[in-house]
Amino acid sequence: MIINRIRAQNVLKYAELAIDAAPTGLIAISGQNESGKSSIGETVCFALFGRTFSIAPDEIEKVVRWGENHCSVTLEFTVEERAYVLSRFLDRDGNHSAKLALPGDTDQPIARGVQAVADALFPILGFEFSEFVESFYLAQREITTPHPHSQAVRIMAGVAPLEQVERQLNNEIAEREELLGELQAEWDAVDRDVQALGIQDGRLQRLEEERYHTETQIRDIETLVDEIDAGVATCTANTEEIQRAEGAKGRASFLRFVVLLAALAAAAVWGLLTYAPDHPQAESLRGLLAQHVPQWDDSRIPWIGYAAAALGVVFLLLWIRIAGLRGRIRTLREESAQLGGPLERARGIEVEARPARDDDVDGEGEGIVSVPDDDPGVYFPPRPEADEYQSLRRLLDGGEATARMASEYCQRETAWLGAVSRELGHQIGDLDVEIDDEQARVQEAIDLADVLNGLTDKREELAERIADRHRSLELLEGAIAHLSNNFNRDVKELVGRLLPLFTDGRYEHLQIDEGLKVRVFSSEKRDFMDLDEVSSGTQRQIMLALRLALSKKLLSRTVRGRQFAFLDEPFAFFDQDRTRKALHALTNLGDDISQVWIVAQDFPDNCQVAFDTTISCERGVDTLEVQS
Repeated sequence: MIINRIRAQNVLKYAELAIDAAPTGLIAISGQNESGKSSIGETVCFALFGRTFSIAPDEIEKVVRWGENHCSVTLEFTVEERAYVLSRFLDRDGNHSAKLALPGDTDQPIARGVQAVADALFPILGFEFSEFVESFYLAQREITTPHPHSQAVRIMAGVAPLEQVERQLNNEIAEREELLGELQAEWDAVDRDVQALGIQDGRLQRLEEERYHTETQIRDIETLVDEIDAGVATCTANTEEIQRAEGAKGRASFLRFVVLLAALAAAAVWGLLTYAPDHPQAESLRGLLAQHVPQWDDSRIPWIGYAAAALGVVFLLLWIRIAGLRGRIRTLREESAQLGGPLERARGIEVEARPARDDDVDGEGEGIVSVPDDDPGVYFPPRPEADEYQSLRRLLDGGEATARMASEYCQRETAWLGAVSRELGHQIGDLDVEIDDEQARVQEAIDLADVLNGLTDKREELAERIADRHRSLELLEGAIAHLSNNFNRDVKELVGRLLPLFTDGRYEHLQIDEGLKVRVFSSEKRDFMDLDEVSSGTQRQIMLALRLALSKKLLSRTVRGRQFAFLDEPFAFFDQDRTRKALHALTNLGDDISQVWIVAQDFPDNCQVAFDTTISCERGVDTLEVQS
């Protein structure tokens, strides 16, 4: 940046200020104390940044000249051959405005407003206020060592962006560690909720298996009751059939006996008449037959034989009938005896008291129905005794059990089985409640486990991100250390080139540590010396060289094109010889710092330095106009 023109009204000392500066070379500003020399530099600083080195930002209205209500300043400057016009206005009420435009196009500014102008200026200039006052602007008598941790020095060293990233990473680490703590607290709370549920491994499966077992018992008992009822009905029906069959068998047996006697008698008569007709008994039989059978004669004797044969056939048929009835009776008795099978299985069902459900108790054995021993409402009707069952079973097996006996026994047995089935049904209801509750608890535990898994994933992801940022910080620290070492080395080299120009070759080498503490090599003592071991004038020469070295470093880092430097009283405490050497050195700074504004009360005679612009300030004069 090269200053071309300054126009100001009511800024600090000056009611009117108009300076046209040469674009290159030395610009000398001289005058007595309080003649307004420093006000020129302060005016440039105010125009660029809306603040000055000597006035605090919260008291910026003091820039307005005493007795006036407002001030304004216009600064025309060039950056890489491109001209800009910067205007700023301020009144004592704190109203502050700014505008940045191109020459001849002020109606279409690049930026308008204090913040907008500041945002637009930084990419154009390459520096802000802090870098400016640490490098290109040397305030009056302010020639101490720059603070090593100042923003300007960090920018010059190139570590400012890295440190900004480092701060962002540290902030992100802190935020993520705080979030990690919150996640851990949430994880612990959810884990406590899971533990509070008290989920037991396998409990739901055991409950479902117990329900299935109980439901199977109910189905078995219902099937058994149906079989017993069917067996009783069969026994009752078969008893009637057996009674009818017994009656029919008795009648058939009597008839068979009568038919047998008749057949034997007929056969005897036929045999006697046929084979012994002359026998006296045969004569008697003929007489009886003739007397009782009309129209009897010997020709009918064969019919007696036929009758005997027919009666024999009837006897055989009755024999077969009786055998069939016996088989039927046997079959009916066997069918009735089948009732013993269901009754035997029913006797295998037992009831035993059990404590309240304990998930650690194994399932009951087959045929065992457990009933809570603490339930006074459980009632079972009396069950037939085992002896009664054994007696009925023997009668059934022997076919001697009556329908009434079987029905009475089975009625009591099925009543007892019905009570067992009802109790098992109540247990299924209780199990359904427990299963539903356990399923809800298990589902809740699953949901909480999903939450825990999600929190664990987030926790691991956060921990990984924190670890990544710690690794990034380690890399940044190495990069910052590398840049800082290079910066110190480059500054030493720049100071090493500038320092002989200011000290007439008596001091050439510097040692600069990370804190920018300076030690200078004395050719006379052949050793490095602390600054307090050299004279104050030499100290200021060294610091001026260091300041200009930092300016050159900033130029190489962020600033584009040629640059001006404003040195306010850099030669204070210099004797004339040191001042002459310093002026000669300032003429050889190179093309990068090509415009140097130098403020001094006076300049030594015969310094053999040509000033491109000379500005003389006078005490008591509040207007200044200079043309190059």
